[in-house]
Amino acid sequence: MPAPLNAFKAALQAGQPQVGCWIGMADTYAAEIAATSHFDWLLVDGEHAPNDLRSILEQVRVIEGSGSQPVARLPIGETWMIKQYLDAGAQNILVPMVESGDQARDLVRAVRYPPHGVRGVGSALARASRFAAIPDYLKTAYEQICLLVQVENRAGLEALDDILASDVDGVFLGPSDLAADMGHIGDAGHTEVVEAVLDAITRVVAAGKSAGILTLDPAMQRKCLDLGATFLATNIDVTLFAQAVRRAADEALALLPDQSVSGVAKTEAASKYLQQLCKHWSHKAQVSFDDKHGSVVFPGRNRLTMTAGETSLSLTAETGPRGDLGRWQDVIEAHLVRFAFREDFGIDWAG
Repeated sequence: MPAPLNAFKAALQAGQPQVGCWIGMADTYAAEIAATSHFDWLLVDGEHAPNDLRSILEQVRVIEGSGSQPVARLPIGETWMIKQYLDAGAQNILVPMVESGDQARDLVRAVRYPPHGVRGVGSALARASRFAAIPDYLKTAYEQICLLVQVENRAGLEALDDILASDVDGVFLGPSDLAADMGHIGDAGHTEVVEAVLDAITRVVAAGKSAGILTLDPAMQRKCLDLGATFLATNIDVTLFAQAVRRAADEALALLPDQSVSGVAKTEAASKYLQQLCKHWSHKAQVSFDDKHGSVVFPGRNRLTMTAGETSLSLTAETGPRGDLGRWQDVIEAHLVRFAFREDFGIDWAG
């Protein structure tokens, strides 16, 4: 009886594109929900999510019971850690920050038993062998292990050909870390970064290896698939949840009325105050004004409208339903007081 068939590895070897999602909630219940989505694969992240071996194992278990295939990303490519993940039954592993062919070859040895590698022979204790219920596990395990390495900096790109000469199953490109290393931190869509990633994918595919990437950009997703990428992650559970719950809160708050208060300041320099304040906030907010009317709208829903008369400045301050209207009034008045033209300035907020 051989090791369990790795459907994910088989699909990659057949050149069948597999679409997936990053799982970073570090929670079994959330992973089980994600496993109902019918992604081909779900990556449980041990590098940037608050996971350890036990929490990853629990998530791998619930994903295995679905139609999706689990992939585990290790925090680092240490031999002892790889041994633990494999013994726990993870057949697909992704190792971050691979920078050389020698490092890739060390990782290959870490997933193979002697005499071809250095993986410790302890399968009788391991979930991977169904606790010694798979008699041929030691002889067949490697055939079903999918080793993916992550290239995500300039050193890795420079060593890519040497990495591809090893027996890794695939290379995953990391645009975010690569962007940072190339001097474009936070801008994975920079032209230089995109060109480097697409060139690397082309080289990976030409070498007969599986190429992968995580990108939320639909245009980039299409380009990668067109170049032959076969494991593509298109979203992140944390991002999806954060966006959905924030949108839900915005929609709920929109049901409630905004807060508003009006006020008047007695001054013969009303037009000067209005224009000065609008100019001052023009780099932070949407501003429109002339000598009689002014409007300031901040992204956080704080708004101010002003009308300048001959002897007074009329103001209406507004916030969202949960905004701090009192603080917004104080901010407006404090700024206008700074612009006072040789007079005592104050706003009578009528409510």
